[in-house]
Amino acid sequence: MTPSGLEHAVAARFAAFTDPYVSAPGDAFAFRLKIDHTLRVLGIAKAIVQAEKLPEHLALACHLAALMHDVGRFPQYRQYRTFRDTVSANHAGLSVRHALREKMLEGATVETRRLVLGAVYLHNKRTLPRLRSAGMDTVARVVRDSDKLDIYQVMIEHFSQKNPPHPEVALDVKDEPGAYSSKVIEAVLRRKPGDYEDIVYINDFKIMTIGWLYDLNFRASCRMLHERGYLETLFAGLPKDTLLNTLREHVRADLAQRLEGA
Repeated sequence: MTPSGLEHAVAARFAAFTDPYVSAPGDAFAFRLKIDHTLRVLGIAKAIVQAEKLPEHLALACHLAALMHDVGRFPQYRQYRTFRDTVSANHAGLSVRHALREKMLEGATVETRRLVLGAVYLHNKRTLPRLRSAGMDTVARVVRDSDKLDIYQVMIEHFSQKNPPHPEVALDVKDEPGAYSSKVIEAVLRRKPGDYEDIVYINDFKIMTIGWLYDLNFRASCRMLHERGYLETLFAGLPKDTLLNTLREHVRADLAQRLEGA
């Protein structure tokens, strides 16, 4: 099977897997959200792959991993009624389990399956462990970047609503306009990824999302972040105080430095 033929087949299996969830009464919004997210993540992954000129076998693995990365979100939400892993189940592990159970990667080589499933399992880790496989490291980083870049858009659209009808998008955090947690902003000021367990307020989610700059892995990813204006949009929705002004200046300088190297 050609790479394009395999990708088409896996996309069809993903659609067949998700269709019963969308068709069931009551939760169509939550499931449609994750289908649309997956397809956008695939598009972003393709853009990164092309910009970074990755070889064909890694490009295919990146595309398939992007399609598979959130398969577990569907059984997760159906069972637990939340997307919050800490109070339900690790959705990356669920994604691997259901991809295998449904034979979604049938027709892929053993090596491609290894790269895809490894990247899917690793995509939501707070930080990537040191990997012996350079190929898996690359695929995992492409999927992580693509996932984050789309979540920026999802979160910005959600935060732009005065009374969002679906608080589960932002993991049901508290909406207190002037409040944020010291642990979250301190992590970003140290150029460290935030921890979902520290999130209490909507502003915490915005600040942690801003800090994802420090977990982007490719020049193409930083260019997309800059061109889409996500960081400035998020900062515009935060309170105006000295600590957040300091954060804004640090982040702007760090993004500019990364773009200069691009």
